[in-house]
Amino acid sequence: MEHMGPVRVAVIASSSQVRASLQAIVEAQPPLAFLGSAADAETLAAYLAGTVPDVMVADIEPQASDALKTLFDSDHVPAALVLLLDDPDSDGFPDELPAETTAILSRDVTPAEIVAAIEAAAAGLCVLSPDILARLLAGRKPLRQTMSGGPLEALSLREIEVLAMLADGLGNKEIARQLDISDNTVKSHLSSIFGKLGATNRTEAVMLGMRRGYVMV
Repeated sequence: MEHMGPVRVAVIASSSQVRASLQAIVEAQPPLAFLGSAADAETLAAYLAGTVPDVMVADIEPQASDALKTLFDSDHVPAALVLLLDDPDSDGFPDELPAETTAILSRDVTPAEIVAAIEAAAAGLCVLSPDILARLLAGRKPLRQTMSGGPLEALSLREIEVLAMLADGLGNKEIARQLDISDNTVKSHLSSIFGKLGATNRTEAVMLGMRRGYVMV
């Protein structure tokens, strides 16, 4: 899925130094357009004044991982979210991630890897660094089980349809528009899909959907 025009990028990071570094990385790439940065989502939303970025890059401190669940409100959800996280083997790696997450990288990746992840996310692709992929595949809890540890439930036809759109890189608003349903209904379907597959984010859901034959590759 080719993105038309410059990819609009915004940054969230509690460290001003990290924000400046990420801004410099984005501004050095002509295909990318830097919109702004802030220490938190609320401040950034106020700064952007209604403009929604194509890709959000968020550098998450371990102690701020709980805030991931409410990182964005429904009016400022980016099409794609690139998360920069600590070592996946550390206790700082969160078990729950925002549904908009399409790329997960370690915080020590190179600028070139960050740029590649932004461009891939804008194109509707899911990106995982090798170490984080290993963490998700072999993680602390089995991905093939639900949170309750019970047997996995089958997806409904509508949920399979939504999952296929996730695999194609569509965001919530695009899914809602194509299916002629509300954003809240999409979120409800996503919640059900994640629960039935035992996934915590879009990337896991697509991976597990492929394993179970719901998504054709």
